[in-house]
Amino acid sequence: MQLLLLFAALLYMPIQVFKTCPNRYDVFILFTDAVAFLSLCSQFHTGYVEPEHKNINLEPRHIALHYLETHFITDFIGCLPLQIVVDFHDCRYPVFTAMFMVKLLRTFSMSKKWKNVIGQFQLSYVNYVALKVGIMLILFFHWMTYFHFQVPLICYHIYDHTDGFWMWLKRFCISKTTDESIFEKYSSNFYLVCGLCIGAGYYSPHQDTHLIPEMLLSAFMGLTGLLFLTYAFAAVMRLAVYRQFELYCYSGKYKELEEYMTLMRLPKYLQRKINLFINYKFNEHFFHEDAIKNTINEQIRQDINMHCCKNLVMNVPMFQDLPVALINSIIFSLTQVLYMPGQTVVKYNTPGYSIHLIASGTVAVMDATGREVRIIQVGTKIRDIFIKTV
Repeated sequence: MQLLLLFAALLYMPIQVFKTCPNRYDVFILFTDAVAFLSLCSQFHTGYVEPEHKNINLEPRHIALHYLETHFITDFIGCLPLQIVVDFHDCRYPVFTAMFMVKLLRTFSMSKKWKNVIGQFQLSYVNYVALKVGIMLILFFHWMTYFHFQVPLICYHIYDHTDGFWMWLKRFCISKTTDESIFEKYSSNFYLVCGLCIGAGYYSPHQDTHLIPEMLLSAFMGLTGLLFLTYAFAAVMRLAVYRQFELYCYSGKYKELEEYMTLMRLPKYLQRKINLFINYKFNEHFFHEDAIKNTINEQIRQDINMHCCKNLVMNVPMFQDLPVALINSIIFSLTQVLYMPGQTVVKYNTPGYSIHLIASGTVAVMDATGREVRIIQVGTKIRDIFIKTV
């Protein structure tokens, strides 16, 4: 919730500079400042992960020292309501909105919270980086548009309203007599910012006046936009190559399988069954499961097995009262088996040497005549199955 509120504030604050006579006591901005301050206070009681030992340190003294050494200064400055301190001057051309740039310091400490929130959605690496780059593009162009409009207003006050600056301000839809709408101001500045960031410069003819602040602003925004877009383009290309590598690996292995089935002269129905199995298990992604397991030690493999199968075993009533050590040994001995539709799991009157636990899907129970008498799915009590099928 706090991360969502910060993102909303980062979108809301730049819009204020485009208003005619904006309110420096804006309730929403002051509320976000208060939330940021409360978040700063909570960091002195929030544990952190030690990079050396990979464990969580909950010692209050160590937590306070760690926070003071990392993000305390930027968080403290970023939560100060400096916009109410700056002199207002002229409400039509505000300068207090320049203090919103200081609040960008909050973003330095948000990477940890961002990773924690995204981790809860269990996104893949490709989706995670794509979402990160998309949000960064939105915030970058949004704040560059704000910066492109705010700097001329500051220069207008510094250089005492000279005529040369009116020619500069006119380009940005700032007029002495008329009040342009927020949309007109924002869209025209966004249009100019896009031209600067892609290296095309201003699309409109340049005025005769060559102001040094205007040239510095154009050069700064052009270089910054070029560097950021290069980074974003490289990230997108890396994701595309990563995605294509997966597809190429999967396509190559799938082609080998088709050639093998053709060489073995397997019937069409069996080929369809194999194709269905491969598509269901890998979902058009290729990974070498044995090679992945060989890269980690036995303890981590047991931890993975425990995470995936503990709830599955504990849902069985006959296992719930067993000692923990015995339950763990059962979990570690489990083997994943994938059955496709139509396959037989256990036959009637056939001795059984294992217990089958359903992780996903449904299983039909048939009598000797082939009539369906029961449907078993995830969460079905085995005790109920015995009572109703005997």
